[in-house]
Amino acid sequence: MVRSTLRAARHRLRDHLAAHGLDPDDACLLLSELVGNALLHGGDSAAVVWEVRGDRLYIGVADGSPAELALVPDGGERDGGRGLFLVDLLAVEWGVRPLGESGKEIWCELAVKAA
Repeated sequence: MVRSTLRAARHRLRDHLAAHGLDPDDACLLLSELVGNALLHGGDSAAVVWEVRGDRLYIGVADGSPAELALVPDGGERDGGRGLFLVDLLAVEWGVRPLGESGKEIWCELAVKAA
């Protein structure tokens, strides 16, 4: 996925969740944050996957960089850098899965809510 297709991915996720009667707002926000982080810090492309697993939605975003991530405290004075803070706030769980020389996958799970 390249920057120009982030919007399309967000719309596909929104349509998918809405078709199942689920609230897409938090999921679309976290998808945007994870993809934005991947493109900013991990290279020019990212691979995205999502799946409803029972009462949770799994979102995974893989990038080509093996560099570790850091959760930046919300200081309120920064113009950016709050993506993982939002993920930490809204997700039930999240983490990073190393993919060896291929990079890493940043993933999160959200509780699904009816629309």
